[in-house]
Amino acid sequence: MNNSKKILFCALFISSYIVLERFFSIRTPLVTIGFSFVPLIFSAILLGPKYSAFIAFFGDIIGSLLFPSGGYFFGFTITAFLSGLTYGLFLYRKTFQINKSFIVRLSISTILITIIFYFGFNSIWIVLLTKKAAIFILFIRGLKQIIMIPIKIFTIVSLCKILEERIVLLSHDSIA
Repeated sequence: MNNSKKILFCALFISSYIVLERFFSIRTPLVTIGFSFVPLIFSAILLGPKYSAFIAFFGDIIGSLLFPSGGYFFGFTITAFLSGLTYGLFLYRKTFQINKSFIVRLSISTILITIIFYFGFNSIWIVLLTKKAAIFILFIRGLKQIIMIPIKIFTIVSLCKILEERIVLLSHDSIA
């Protein structure tokens, strides 16, 4: 993939990340439920760790500046950056195909990111910001993260299968 295509994909993924995070998320003071992980994971699959970390980092900063929902805190940007980097390290391959290896790497990366970054780091950032009772925050956030793990894996595998079918159909149409 040449650089102009990579820049185009970065812009597409950053804008999708911002829209899904800022406009199509359910927000409470302790928990956010959304689908901004979709463009982040697809950027990791297509572009690799460097680009997916860049997309997560700038998507979080630009989204926070253009559409604030509370005060900006750099800790959440660090979490986003590390999430993009980790997804990229696990999911990027020169040739993409949906197989058991991909599903295992997706599952491992999603579980690690969910537990370490979203549950761990983000819970620490929320406690630092809100000074609320840590046990209550950890219980609610932990429950949400456990529920979201299979939802994320199912969503990405389903979308990948749909895209894979479309790509195969497009390649067959261009041959005929």
